[in-house]
Amino acid sequence: MENSIVFSHVDKAYGSNLVVEDLNLEIKKGERLILLGPSGCGKTTTLRMIAGFEEITRGELYMDGKVVNDLAPGERNIAMVFQSYALFPHLSVWDNITFGLQIQKLPQEEIIKRTNQALEILHLQGYENKKTYELSGGQKQRVALCRALVKQSPYFLLDEPLSNLDAKLRQKARTELVKIHELFKPTMIYVTHDQIEAMTVATRIAVMNGGKIQQIDTPHNIYNHPANTFVANFIGSPAMNIVKAKVVGNKLIIGDSCVEMPVDKAAMVAGRGEVQFGLRPESSIPKKENPMVKGSVEFLENTGNLQTVSLTLPSGELYYIQDSNQDTDMENIAGFDFDWKKVCLFDAETGMNLEE
Repeated sequence: MENSIVFSHVDKAYGSNLVVEDLNLEIKKGERLILLGPSGCGKTTTLRMIAGFEEITRGELYMDGKVVNDLAPGERNIAMVFQSYALFPHLSVWDNITFGLQIQKLPQEEIIKRTNQALEILHLQGYENKKTYELSGGQKQRVALCRALVKQSPYFLLDEPLSNLDAKLRQKARTELVKIHELFKPTMIYVTHDQIEAMTVATRIAVMNGGKIQQIDTPHNIYNHPANTFVANFIGSPAMNIVKAKVVGNKLIIGDSCVEMPVDKAAMVAGRGEVQFGLRPESSIPKKENPMVKGSVEFLENTGNLQTVSLTLPSGELYYIQDSNQDTDMENIAGFDFDWKKVCLFDAETGMNLEE
């Protein structure tokens, strides 16, 4: 596929330490793919292999249909934004942005046109002659984005570019990134450990752990249909509730509560003695009387728009419920109800979603 990136059975090892293992991934032309996962999961290494900064130990990397394992970074036609921004402190904003274009020996008229357009998009007009050490963190981040933007590359790589910004600036910068992408439509690969960034920016998310992709899908499917308990736990704040449950015929025992399963769920867990029951906090319906699953309130946190209650089940497991209704008396709930359509059931041993 034109301008797509394909990893075919790619490994990356440092000596005996395998940090990316048997990676098979196609990044579609023009999409916003987020590589999401905890520190050390291999996401930055994957990005750096695309950029050509890391050699591939085994397998092939294709860009625009050609194997590029041995192609130098400067020949891959990529634009990259680093976590540290990597700006030249002794140069002005204008010179930082135009540095790469000057090296390419583009016509001066084209350099001026591209740079002025990027400055306008990222609201940096008036800062052209300032040195970068005079700028705030948010301004430096926008200069780094400008420098990448003016290259007009088909590949736009971002390595945790917003991690040095405060929460309000990060929210604004996420919006700017999506607008930039919609304007130029590059293939964007974005590394982050921040699930909010991933959910708001991505058209697809690849969740990584231990050098392997755990799931790759849309933000909606990643959130509502996690492939395994790692993804379920990593996405969401609080994370998906996952508690042990015993299977007895067509009933599920959660804590000391016995709940009858619908036919499809009962068939799914038939023959299993135990499963893991998964439900998002906001899908758990608080009940003061006769709840499907009993529990006792341990702690209530009110953040204005949400109430989050920590519930202790009779089995000792902690369970979270979120409710946006400020009129609900969450301090005195006796447990929760739920809709079986919102439930995920996972294998007790492997943690894999039984619906996958």
